[in-house]
Amino acid sequence: MKRYQNISFIRKFDIDILKSFFEIYPEEKRGRKKFKEKEILNQKALIYEEIFQKAIKIKADCIGSIKENVSKNIITIKVSFFRDDE
Repeated sequence: MKRYQNISFIRKFDIDILKSFFEIYPEEKRGRKKFKEKEILNQKALIYEEIFQKAIKIKADCIGSIKENVSKNIITIKVSFFRDDE
């Protein structure tokens, strides 16, 4: 079994666009909360799409360990892929 270990997928996220929008249109902010958490979830979904595309590209049979790390403005996901070489 061939192993691709600890491949990192890194993406920056930024909520400055949302903050500037709500400064211009403060009435739109009513009833909406947790913009940063929602943006992190959206970026993670995009990263997982990249992970699945990479798995298809290398013809991986399974995905091993997944480790997520979210720092100030960077999301890092490390993944191990496994492929059967029969």
